[in-house]
Amino acid sequence: MPRWVGLLGSWALLVLALGVLGYAVAAEAITQADARKLRRYEAVDEAIEGEVKRQLRGLQETMSKRSTQVTTLQSEVATAEKQIEDLNDSNFVITVSTAENHVYARRDGQLVFDAVCSTGKNTTLHAGGETMVFRTPIGRFRIQSKEENPMWVPPDWHFIEQARENGMSVVKLERGQRLGDLYVSGNDVMSNGFPLAQGELILRGGAIVIPPVGTRQRQFPDVLGTHRLNLGDGYALHGTQAVSQLGRSVSHGCVRLANEDIARLYDMANVGDEVVIY
Repeated sequence: MPRWVGLLGSWALLVLALGVLGYAVAAEAITQADARKLRRYEAVDEAIEGEVKRQLRGLQETMSKRSTQVTTLQSEVATAEKQIEDLNDSNFVITVSTAENHVYARRDGQLVFDAVCSTGKNTTLHAGGETMVFRTPIGRFRIQSKEENPMWVPPDWHFIEQARENGMSVVKLERGQRLGDLYVSGNDVMSNGFPLAQGELILRGGAIVIPPVGTRQRQFPDVLGTHRLNLGDGYALHGTQAVSQLGRSVSHGCVRLANEDIARLYDMANVGDEVVIY
């Protein structure tokens, strides 16, 4: 066999080997690329699965809290209804339905008064690390005291709420402290030597000023209507100027009635009478 035929055969084998090797290298490269894609897909799947699990946990926690709240309210209502049954033979009993926003009064079991009212709006306010819940308390109470022409001394939350509604900040004025032109003298908040008006918000530099308790500027007339029946802990049945809101859950916890209705109930009720709220 001629020598050139052998060389040609060797060259063909070499070309074939290089082709196989190139194919193998290309196949390996494709395999690695696919593996990287697969790992990316797996990572995305894991991230999606983790997010779904997180959202499911959050939903389960929310549903659990809602269930607990509903159970608590149902328990409170059931207790109040039982108390109403126990009081049917009492001389004079006032009942407040927060679901109906209605007040009833019975004497010796007979209905002698009913009127529409407003009860707590069931919202919360977070301020200074505290959470305030504006709801009418459920339970059995007694009238602690009676007032005609009551004066409202708003808690700090009133000023905080007003400031947030108007995009403002709040600042407290303490006795013995000067705040710009403001200072306290006796029972008045003074400005440049003159007492400020009673029952008006004090505004300074984009902030609402909270006056000290005991000053006239911390007292708001007419807000509570003409009469108030105090239940304790700041809660009461009282009149209102916001008659258009009667029948709705809009108060901060008290039971509001039209002035003519609270006046009638005031004349009927005595200190020590039962009030059941459900």
